[in-house]
Amino acid sequence: MTRPCKLFLFSLMACFTFLSSVSAHEFIIKPVQMSVEQDQTVPFSVMSCHVFMVSEEMEPGDQVDVSLIKDDTITPIKLMPNPTLMTHDGVVLPKTDGYSIIAGHRKGMIWTQTTQGWKQASKKGLRGVIASGKYEKFCKTLIKTGKADHGYDKIVNDKLEIVPLTDPGTVGINTEMEFKIIYDGKPLSTEVYATYDGFSSTPNTYAYFTQCNDRGVAKVKITHPGTWMVRVQKKLDQATQDFDTHVMRAVLIFEVK
Repeated sequence: MTRPCKLFLFSLMACFTFLSSVSAHEFIIKPVQMSVEQDQTVPFSVMSCHVFMVSEEMEPGDQVDVSLIKDDTITPIKLMPNPTLMTHDGVVLPKTDGYSIIAGHRKGMIWTQTTQGWKQASKKGLRGVIASGKYEKFCKTLIKTGKADHGYDKIVNDKLEIVPLTDPGTVGINTEMEFKIIYDGKPLSTEVYATYDGFSSTPNTYAYFTQCNDRGVAKVKITHPGTWMVRVQKKLDQATQDFDTHVMRAVLIFEVK
């Protein structure tokens, strides 16, 4: 094989590796507690990680929005950077019984691979473009307050969203939970990954994998108590003048006792 061919293949392999790395970081909101009483403050951290659930890098603060959603009330939450733990931290205050949702959005960020290196920029106007992707992430974390039996299945209208159809508070170990996956307001049949805090220290390792049915409903077997994460992805291969693909990820965080 000639040297130019080897260099091309190396660049191509590096491109796939980097794009996988960029998209593989999970955007997670993890509270200190997930079951609380009324008017109890709940500190939380916004994380970006491969190993669940330890933050490995800080998301850009100006690209992250977080709100507390309870019934029809949406309360924006102020975040403070925590460079020591590589997180952005905040506090919420659930005031009534039921499930509240800490909803987060990591806005779409574009990364472009060129023959001169990686650029956090649109491919438009760049020379030697190899590949370019926009990565957007959503997270919903359920907080149970008092005798919660409602609110867990609220749809917050994220572009890509996981909606539990089963109350996590009623789930027993070694039983199944149902989830509905919604993209752009419609059911999405896709692959579903799930894991729990402490399952593995190996990056991107999940405890469970399944596939939605044609109604966008998936069943996940809950095998361990603790903090669980369910994750889905939607990839659009519709190139624009700014990027080649748009990758969206959504996670749902909840507690099982």
